[in-house]
This record gives sequence, C-alpha cells and structure tokens, in this order.
Amino acid sequence: MTQWFAPEPSVQPVRIARSLRDAGHDVQVLTGVPNYPTGRVHVGYRASRTAQETYEGMSVRRTPLYPSHDSNALGRMFNYLSWAVSSTLLGGKALRDREVTLVYSSPATAAMTAMAARRLYGVPYVLLIQDVWPDSVFSSGFLGGRSGRFLERILNIFVDRTYAKAARVAVISPGMKDLLVSRGVDPEKIVLVYNAVEEDPSAIDVAQVELARSELGIEDDDVVFMYAGNHGAAQGLKALVDAVGMLPGDSRVKLVMVGDGMEKAVLQSAVGASGSNRIIFLPPVPRSEMPVLMRLSDIQVVALADRPLFSVTMPSKVQSILAAGRPLLVIAQGDVADVVQDSGSGAVARPGDPQGIAVALESLAAESSDHLAAMGAAGREYYEIEMSPERNMERLLEALEVSARETPEASESRTSTR
Repeated sequence: MTQWFAPEPSVQPVRIARSLRDAGHDVQVLTGVPNYPTGRVHVGYRASRTAQETYEGMSVRRTPLYPSHDSNALGRMFNYLSWAVSSTLLGGKALRDREVTLVYSSPATAAMTAMAARRLYGVPYVLLIQDVWPDSVFSSGFLGGRSGRFLERILNIFVDRTYAKAARVAVISPGMKDLLVSRGVDPEKIVLVYNAVEEDPSAIDVAQVELARSELGIEDDDVVFMYAGNHGAAQGLKALVDAVGMLPGDSRVKLVMVGDGMEKAVLQSAVGASGSNRIIFLPPVPRSEMPVLMRLSDIQVVALADRPLFSVTMPSKVQSILAAGRPLLVIAQGDVADVVQDSGSGAVARPGDPQGIAVALESLAAESSDHLAAMGAAGREYYEIEMSPERNMERLLEALEVSARETPEASESRTSTR
C-alpha cells in the first residue's frame, strides 16, 4: 500500500517492493494514479480511472485520486483523502487473499484501506512510518488557526487508531520509536528499519576528481567541506555560512555547497557581501555525478534546523555518506548526531550556533588525512552493521512474517492507548 509508486520518483516504495519480490514473496502493489511531484497526471493515465498493470513482474492496481502537489493545503488534503477513499472502495478487495499488508505511511491516510481490510477480512498490516503525523504537517506551518487545531485533533485520533490496529510499526530512526512509545504505542510492536540507499559500485576516477578540484580552484592543502542538498529553512544553512565567515585568515577550510532551494539566493548574497572566497556554490547535479563530487570533498556536511521534529529525522543522505566512507560534520541534534557520535565517523555542532560550528570546522580541518580516513572507515563499518539494505530488509521481513502469522486480536491485545 503506497500512494506513490513508479513511474513517480518514489524511490523507497519501489526498492521495498523489489526486495520483497527478490526474497521470493508474491508482491502486489495497490497505489494511486501517478501525479507526483508536479501534481499533474502522468501521460497515459487518467485521474478518474482505475488501472491494472505489471511492473517488473509485480501486479500493480491504481485507483483514482484528486491530483495535487502544491502549497495549497486544501488541494493536498483532497489529494490524500481522495486516494484513501478510492483505494478502500475500489482496491480493498484485492487485499482479501493477502497474508499481510505493508503500508508505506506517507501520508498517514494511506493506512485507511489496510485498516478496512483488517476489519473485513482479518488481514494484518504493518505500518512503515516515514514521517510522524500530524507533527510533520503542522510543524511546517502548512495549516494553522482554529481550523488547523481542529484538524490536528482529528488527525491525532486517526493516527493513534492506525498504530493501535497495526500488527507492527516500523520506523526509520530510533528517536521516532521513542516518540511513538511516549504516545502510548507498545514498544514491542515497533521495529527500526532504516531507509535503504543505493550504493555506487563503480570505481572513482582519481584523475577526474583532481580535475574537478582544479576547476573549482581548490588548492592541495585546502580541506574541503561539502553540503549537498536542499538550501531551505529546514536546513538552517545560514549558521554554517556565518561560521565560515568567522574563520581566521590562515584557515584551510573550503566549503562547497551543491543544490538549490528557497534560501540559496539569501545565502549567496550573504557570502557576496562578506567578500569571502572560501564558499563555492554549485547548481544541482545529476545523481550520477554525485560520487565524484563526494570524493572531491574531505568531509561531508549534514545540516538540520533546530526543530523538535528534526531530532527524530534521519535523512537518507546520512546513509549514503556513511556507505561512501566519508567523514561527517553534522549540524543537528537527535538521531543524526547520535549516529555520528556512536560510530566515531565525524563531529557534531549545534544548529544555529555559528561559533560552535566554526570550532567544529577548524577541529576537523586540523585532523590528519589518516585520521579522517579512519573516521570514514568507522562510518562505513557502522553502516554495514546497522543501515545496510540487507540488514534492514531482514528486519522488515521478520516483522511482516511474524505479523502474517499473528491474528489481529493478538496484536490488539498488546496495544496500549495514549
């Protein structure tokens, strides 16, 4: 059960479905008419029609929805609810002969059909939580006012119900588990399943990396930090830019910032006004070019603003960096910071604290190349033990298989409420 699936750029649901299929399971996908990320229906589909197709040997059933993916709160609500209703009415019967349903819970309304199938046919379901509702909806200011508070209460009741009826709840970060436990979810029902990332098996051309460094004006003794990703308010990058501006004149630090976002122009203006030549801005690059850029850097940067919800967030770029064996500077609190500290793969600074970030930059820049390499190796080892696709698929498969053998009544008897 996933509202988004290929041909939409929905990487995780497709990877999960493939992994389940490759493990020998009979996988069927119930999803929506493709309209993400533009909110426009993909060519060859109609928003008002069901569709049946095959994707990589798996049966895929699509049910109608109201296409929308913009900043309009009402449009997004109709998008989520329309698919929840249509998948229940037009796709729910497809779950009758299933042993277990896996719900990719983003949005949380995707669980509605699985809840109905559990009640009507006794089919247990496992929730795979990508973001905690309603926190993720309201923390962004997406909805507010009296109507927003009313909707928040309704969503709280709904998501509590989805947790209570689920046979298992899979989460993508340890902090997310702690948060759900604090809200009354039985800790025995919760399993940690990190999102999988695709590793690049190809060897990196050293000459290509050196050429890229030369083209960017990077000297041999420069220590290159790289941030790659969205340049938005959620990343709190202004503190990082300010920190670089505080460094002494003889500092070896160079910062390369790759990507785009609503805050990028502001960041570029701040750097231009300061006259700093330590920061290089690059546009977004294709995924195929990222391995070279990652090797161009000495240390990768992960940044999240100081918001409560972000303390239980695990961006998939963390796994990608650890898998590549690169040391990290994490400017965040919570789960991401804990991973770096537990693995010994880098340093941590508090978000919104330019002075503290500057100290962390200089501290890492002072490390020997051998010590940085050791940090990267420690991160890779941690990734293989805790975050590799194989390890996490084992956890998810176990949750699904145990749930398939368990009656809905048994799982409900272990559930407490908020």
